[in-house]
Amino acid sequence: MKPLRKNFSVLALAAVAAAAVLSSACGPVGQYPPLMHNQVAKPYIYDDAAAAPADAVLAGATKVKVGQEWADETLQGGTEVALAGALPDFSPAAIAGKTQRAQALVDKFTAPPESEEGFEHDKLPPDLWTEFGTVLNRAQRTLFRFQTEKAHENNPLMYMEELGSALYAPLVLEYASAGERFASIVERLKGVPDFTATAQGNLQSSSEVRAEAAKESAAGVIQLIEKDIRGAIPDDMNNGYRAAADAAVAAIEGYITFVDGISASDDWVLGASLYDRKLQLDSGRSLVTAANLLEKAEDTYEAAHADLIRAAEPINTRIYGGSRPRDDFRLMNDVLEVLEDENRAYNNRGMMEQMAKDAEEARKICNEQELAPVPDSLKLIVVETPEFMRPSVPLAGGFGPSAAPGDNNATVWLTPAPSDASRAELRDRLRTNNKFQLKLLALRYGIPGYALLGALASEMESAQKKLAYYVNPLPAYVHGWPIYITESMVGAAYSGDVDFIWRQYRVQTIAAAIADIKMHTGGLSPDDAVRYLVRQAYMEASAARALIRSIQINPTSASIVFVGWQNWQRIRQHYQETTQDFSPSSFHGKGLRTGSMPPVEFSYAITEARGRLSEE
Repeated sequence: MKPLRKNFSVLALAAVAAAAVLSSACGPVGQYPPLMHNQVAKPYIYDDAAAAPADAVLAGATKVKVGQEWADETLQGGTEVALAGALPDFSPAAIAGKTQRAQALVDKFTAPPESEEGFEHDKLPPDLWTEFGTVLNRAQRTLFRFQTEKAHENNPLMYMEELGSALYAPLVLEYASAGERFASIVERLKGVPDFTATAQGNLQSSSEVRAEAAKESAAGVIQLIEKDIRGAIPDDMNNGYRAAADAAVAAIEGYITFVDGISASDDWVLGASLYDRKLQLDSGRSLVTAANLLEKAEDTYEAAHADLIRAAEPINTRIYGGSRPRDDFRLMNDVLEVLEDENRAYNNRGMMEQMAKDAEEARKICNEQELAPVPDSLKLIVVETPEFMRPSVPLAGGFGPSAAPGDNNATVWLTPAPSDASRAELRDRLRTNNKFQLKLLALRYGIPGYALLGALASEMESAQKKLAYYVNPLPAYVHGWPIYITESMVGAAYSGDVDFIWRQYRVQTIAAAIADIKMHTGGLSPDDAVRYLVRQAYMEASAARALIRSIQINPTSASIVFVGWQNWQRIRQHYQETTQDFSPSSFHGKGLRTGSMPPVEFSYAITEARGRLSEE
């Protein structure tokens, strides 16, 4: 049905209204909302994917059609665009295109139902209703990023992390043949000079901490090109690679010089109003604010901290006997000094080998105890964190498979102690990464954490769904899952010292969220935040400094982990209340195959429209 023309007579409008009432009473409901939704959402899904080529490839697509139109219940027309060799386009024209597309979708999807452009989206069938909320959230995040946050103008680190990820993914994933992936790396290298020139044209200022991080990341991208890619490129492609790599490295070196001279007077503090909006969009919860999340986090911290101290007291008695130390910090320090030192790692290689073994142990536990469906085909390697990601991923990270069929490669990153670390700092880091902590990191960043996200996304029913739910996925969904499933695994399958170190790790995760909120909305200084993590969360000092720096350059990164963890807990409870014969493996598998959505839409999709989670 086409929108009503404004020059209809009152009588004609009355007749149309009467017909609509009769139609809704006598025939099927919802034909008009699906049409209006599909005309806007379906082309947007593909056009938006084309504007984010690295994301689209991770979602399993190496090419998409843009400019399609919805007609006769299908997408028609359009022009095919290759993505495998493309870099993200941040040119003014491309940014204008992204924001115009996003604004057009937001305008139509938020228009009053009675208006010319509006429609009753609550009458959409379940699959379209969840798609509606997901795509609307994504478009709103795009507008925030480019119109409000203006990351393209003030975040030089963003460009290097985008570039590094675009070059790194084809090295470690298997979404296409090795030859095709190396060819795409060469094509992307050829695009680096234009990419950095665009970045330099966009950037106007930065904070000092982001500028320094950007230069470090850029040096890491050069290392990726000169060391990792050079060592892997096939001999018959070496000539083309060498020419493209030389030009790319020169361009990145020029970028470092540019960033070194850019105005670095920006305040790294995001501020309460921007923080709230970013938190709401990245969590998918429109009612959350820094203030109410801080209250929740502090309450959760108090309970988790009390639980940790209760667990530490008998361990202290077992080790030392005698009386309890006079404060919690001394109690924890005494316990950890023995527990961590007796079980510490001895070198970086030993840490990575241990994590690989722990991930395989977790795979077995997941399947034997039916905690999560880990495919036998899923492969995992553990490597040092790429240099270009270390400012944002200071301690450990994960890189799951793409959603392409047949891609079974997942990677876990573990960051060693800094090369200039003192002997004391190195020892502290090896103590922190003791065999119990490594087991938790393997769960969170490997199996069944990030590794399982992409592995099960590949089983989604269509390429369109993968593009809808895994291009620019909801941060809280992606980063909440690994900590949620780690908690679930420990609760079901681990005890003793692993359980104790988990309690410490849980306190640290919550405390990081508190520090994040207070630094960006409450005036907490970085030095005081480090002291807080060391004294109140019992974190090793150099690790605390690295984490606080990542929070400075990526506001809400730690709080999103906390709120995403909460979201998964609430979804699970809602699922148990609305379904029968609850099975952890079935719930977790279904959740990851459903895809990234805001929590209300996710609750509706995963329970097969049996109910929507409250926003409260």
